[in-house]
Amino acid sequence: MRAFTDMRSLTRTFFLVQLFLITVTFASKGDKSQFYNHCILKCHTENCKNDKEFRHNPSMDVQLLLWSCKDDCSYNCMWDTVEYFRAHGLQVPQFHGKWPFVRILGLQEPASVLFSLLNFQIHFTMYRKFQREVRSSAPMSMVWTYFSLICLTGWFWSTVFHARDKPFTEAMDYSCAFTIVLTLFYCMILRLIYKNNKAFIVMTCLYISILYTHLSHLWSGTINYGYNMKLNILFGFFTFAITMFWWYRNRQKLAHIYLVGWFNVLTVSVTLLELADFPPIFWVFDAHSLWHASTAPLAVLLYRFIILDCLYLRRQHSKTVLNMD
Repeated sequence: MRAFTDMRSLTRTFFLVQLFLITVTFASKGDKSQFYNHCILKCHTENCKNDKEFRHNPSMDVQLLLWSCKDDCSYNCMWDTVEYFRAHGLQVPQFHGKWPFVRILGLQEPASVLFSLLNFQIHFTMYRKFQREVRSSAPMSMVWTYFSLICLTGWFWSTVFHARDKPFTEAMDYSCAFTIVLTLFYCMILRLIYKNNKAFIVMTCLYISILYTHLSHLWSGTINYGYNMKLNILFGFFTFAITMFWWYRNRQKLAHIYLVGWFNVLTVSVTLLELADFPPIFWVFDAHSLWHASTAPLAVLLYRFIILDCLYLRRQHSKTVLNMD
């Protein structure tokens, strides 16, 4: 219990120190422009009863996706501003830190919605395959089941967030994204310390402490997207480093370990897309959506490793039992 308290205190201290490094997010060139703000004022006066209600009934997709009149004005004025900038030979501006996307069926970022659904479907399909091939009593089975449920929850909220960017959906998406990265790190650590009960307790306490501390700061609004992304990269790097070290040490012993090696290398490679920053292709496909598209097939590699590794651990466990008999 004392060890858990000490680790929790250290974790809180770490995050309090890191909070000083958080950068402030300013408004973007598009929404700061006089043209955009004049357009908003005019649209609101002519089309809105108030911030939420329209003077005239909007299209069905706008109603279904709960677009308010204020949000709809922002969307339409965004495109008027884009045309104004382009007509004057200026670069396409961002609005509130994001590139402009064309709205399809009421979806705010249609490509990211589609690829988030694809990731959800692949995780669901592969998890069902995992359930069919791996008994619940197999070593690490419950650990990877927990990981799968975290991933399914994460991709659900990613879909919702990209469909409608609201403060609540944003917080859920950022929370789930961090939880997925941290949980994969935690699960890989548990695989490396397999059968070490004391290390398992320590790592579980540390995992819970980090998760609780970070999510508390995220929901209180003291952590922004940029800082959350930095932490995702940090724990992603930790996962990559320890897993590749484990792969190097066991590449001759475990025939299936190459799968997690390739998963790590390819995951790092496609994550470079997140560093790209360009206006959406056809106003639909941006770097973030293409990154979501790239992560979908990588999940198949990871689940193939998980299934084969659980079967391997079960065989080793069975041999141990037979030898004891």
